[in-house]
Amino acid sequence: MGSQDEYERCVDAAFSEFRQYDQISDIVSAWEQFLSDLIGTDDLYFDRFPAHPETTDNPANTPTFTASMAESYGIVFKILQDVPSNFSAFSQQILYLTDLDRDNLVDEGPSPDQYDLCLIIASDQGQQARMHINEFLDQSELDENLVPLEFSYIDQDTNPKYRFERMTLVGDNFRDEGLPERARMSPHLSSSTGELESIEIGATDFDRNKATGILCNEEPPHLYLACHMWDRVFYDQLDDAQKIIWEREDPSKTLEFEIEVDDLTTKLNRDYIPNGSVKSDWVDDTLEYLCVVESAKKITGNRYRIDFRNLREKRREYRDVSVRGGEFSDLAKLFAEWHCENTIEMDRGELSELRTPDEEHEVENAEDWTQPEIGEF
Repeated sequence: MGSQDEYERCVDAAFSEFRQYDQISDIVSAWEQFLSDLIGTDDLYFDRFPAHPETTDNPANTPTFTASMAESYGIVFKILQDVPSNFSAFSQQILYLTDLDRDNLVDEGPSPDQYDLCLIIASDQGQQARMHINEFLDQSELDENLVPLEFSYIDQDTNPKYRFERMTLVGDNFRDEGLPERARMSPHLSSSTGELESIEIGATDFDRNKATGILCNEEPPHLYLACHMWDRVFYDQLDDAQKIIWEREDPSKTLEFEIEVDDLTTKLNRDYIPNGSVKSDWVDDTLEYLCVVESAKKITGNRYRIDFRNLREKRREYRDVSVRGGEFSDLAKLFAEWHCENTIEMDRGELSELRTPDEEHEVENAEDWTQPEIGEF
């Protein structure tokens, strides 16, 4: 039996991983909106999933997103929430990003003649990043400019927004001279001219992009994808009778349905996360995660029974959790606690049993057992 400290560390680690991934998705959605407003959708090709992690052994070496402006100019963006303390690790990461085949970086849209590399770095990592960047530029010759921006999340309680600022006294500036003057960032972020303005993007400005753009260019944590499927997908799998029961908000009512991994993957990419590149093994791992949460059961190797419940009442106590993207944060904390409780308290055999197929279970006919309650309305 695990200790309370182990349990709390497990929950904190799971929720931190959830929050970090959600923040990356936020920033990608924010820049998508900012560049669309700045340049115009006709001249912008914004790619949330460039050079997918399958092309490298280390997803950390993959661009977070790219932006191409007509055929003249493009930017490769990399978000760094944690900067390696080791310079060699940092250097190898940047070299990989600069060595990517630019001709194959864009699947659709224009292939720019010139790219710059923009590092978007968490403000609390700025000092470490500044030292590494200076050393890197002293040792390396790049064909593209290296533009470092620091980001912070501000005014959380009043008007939440992300702020992006040029890192001073280090790096280069955007080479966007070929763009129309209204679309150029370089005059406003140039240390040579002294015009070091900040870019501020309000959370409400990019909510419409985040609604479907919940993923970034790496595999999401199982907890993150589980929350999205629970809140956005599973309700649509209920029949009419089950939806009536769900609306009563009784967390003790379990509404069962079966779902197949490949079918769910197709639905996610087609109906819920357009161009999301969700992989079937991500979905399978996430459903196994829900098995440990005891909200799903594996029926066969690729088919699961979902034990769906309306958890609004249980989630209310977590509504004060401070995290951007809070529509899932309360559910994330709840699932993290349930998952960690079983992970810490159960032995290996008990955990294995939660993931073992149960082919004999039959899903109940909801039309029959919900009928008496339908008549109450």
